Amino acid sequence: MSSSNHLAPPARAETAVFQHSPSPDSKLKTEWEPGCQPDEIYDRYLPSWRAWLRRKLVKRLREEKDWMADWQKRVRNDGRDKFFYWTAIFGTHTFFMTFLPVLFFFGFPLKGRVLLHVVGMGIYISSFAKDLVCTPRPYSPPVIRLSMSTHHHEYGFPSSHSTNSTSIALFFGQWLYELRGHVGMPTVIVGWIFLTIYASSVIGGRLYTGMHSTADIIGGGLMGTACWLLWIFVGDQTEAWVNTGTWLVPGITVPLTLAMVHYHPQPLDDCPCFEDAIAVLSVILGSFLGHWWGVITNQAVPALLQREPFGRGFFVGIGIAIFRLILGLGLMFAWRLVVKASLLRILPPIFRVISKLSGSHLPTRRFYKAATDYQEVPTKIAFRHIPSVVDLQIGETDSSTGISPVDSPLLNGKELKSPPYAESEGLRKRMNSSTTTEKEKEKKKRDEEIRVLIRMNKRKGDRAKYDAEVLTKVGVYTGLGLIATSFIPVLFRQIESRIFG
Repeated sequence: MSSSNHLAPPARAETAVFQHSPSPDSKLKTEWEPGCQPDEIYDRYLPSWRAWLRRKLVKRLREEKDWMADWQKRVRNDGRDKFFYWTAIFGTHTFFMTFLPVLFFFGFPLKGRVLLHVVGMGIYISSFAKDLVCTPRPYSPPVIRLSMSTHHHEYGFPSSHSTNSTSIALFFGQWLYELRGHVGMPTVIVGWIFLTIYASSVIGGRLYTGMHSTADIIGGGLMGTACWLLWIFVGDQTEAWVNTGTWLVPGITVPLTLAMVHYHPQPLDDCPCFEDAIAVLSVILGSFLGHWWGVITNQAVPALLQREPFGRGFFVGIGIAIFRLILGLGLMFAWRLVVKASLLRILPPIFRVISKLSGSHLPTRRFYKAATDYQEVPTKIAFRHIPSVVDLQIGETDSSTGISPVDSPLLNGKELKSPPYAESEGLRKRMNSSTTTEKEKEKKKRDEEIRVLIRMNKRKGDRAKYDAEVLTKVGVYTGLGLIATSFIPVLFRQIESRIFG
């Protein structure tokens, strides 16, 4: 491909039209989506094998968009809009992360770890795949999106809703089967029917709402199934390994998690998939460390003892349940606020010292500012609400949007042309260094061109991101996994032992 400083004239960029409420009189909004830059940009800047995968998936999207739009027109009505609008919640990371601590709080730690590992790895793998291939969602128009959240700010393939709902349904289906001797096979079958309806409504709803293509939901479903099957084969061995109390548990899981964070694919658009991947990997790491800590200190509370207070009567059980939820969730929120604010203050100076001592810039992901380029992280970032909750746009019917079809070439179909490539002085010096190979020069030049494209196509209203946020998220969510799965249940036991004797 030509190494000219200008990109070839790009193809038309499809727009994205949204309806953020199932109300019939809700207004449509035109919004930015990742993956919708001209194909020439992805072909030029992605590694050849990633670009090839993207071309295959995009070809299928273009073949499907017209029949998807026609199908939407035939099947959409007010009742179905409301149903699929609301059931989408049950395939989100928010639903999973909110429900997960309950298993640990109420005496089912083994099942909690299984659910965390199965669904958590599905979230990680689907986030990894999204940033790997950078594919858009079904082209809109002609398809119209129906969504309450900002999941459309992520790439299309695969559908994380499909991954999550598939693995959750399989997990609970397996658990029901294990209980068949206690609940009876008819109850198990009824449960399976319910879980099938649950998964089908979430997965089918992604097509109905125009959020995903058939390839997206098939890929997501297969990934969810693969994660469940993998844990069937390695789950018991992994539990046994941690129960040995070997120091290899932290010795392997900590560097492995940091490596998976570091080598997460770099996307060409500002997609939050990386943040989802960091969060869930860190929670899994915290669970491993908490489980291991319980083994080596003999502090882990046996499941039967955790459930014992609920046998003291209905009203006592209700009181204990409310107490555990308020205290447990309260401690988790407090941890997040305090540790996030502390790490965002502590880490940037440390990064700058390391950079100065090493004489080089520390590795920084695309879309993130290096610590040497800012003085401090704004305080308001440390006290932001939980993004997955804030992103819900329940009931919004206004037509305001941060980007309009008038001012963005990504939405109005105008040609997106790159400005003449201009090297910064620092970059020119590094490229002219005698130790810089031709391959390194080409990579630095490509990175500079990508930064130009990022500045051109950044969403209006996007805040700056800072390198300290990456390790901060690792620290915060590792701690959440640790305290939610281990420390808080121990605290419950100590408090309740004092109360009941």
